[in-house]
Amino acid sequence: MFYRSPEVVVTADHFVILRPARVEFRIDFLKGVYVLEHPRTGRTRAAQEIRAQYGTHDVRLFHSTNPTTFGQVRRALIRALERRDQDRRYATSG
Repeated sequence: MFYRSPEVVVTADHFVILRPARVEFRIDFLKGVYVLEHPRTGRTRAAQEIRAQYGTHDVRLFHSTNPTTFGQVRRALIRALERRDQDRRYATSG
């Protein structure tokens, strides 16, 4: 388990959105993960989101206006992707 909150869970195998509806994404199938930053508008804080290719779909995995929470989720996903890549290298070298 890399991250857990009432909204999101990140493990070595899955990125799970818990709210508003549960959606699970297998880490093995995530490609081209990237971050979008939306500028501040009026009184609202700047928002950031994590997106990725999942199969043939571009999906939003997470978004937040809280920089601390966003950073924690982003880092958890990076660790999960690093673990996936490490496991793949190990499987092909063994």
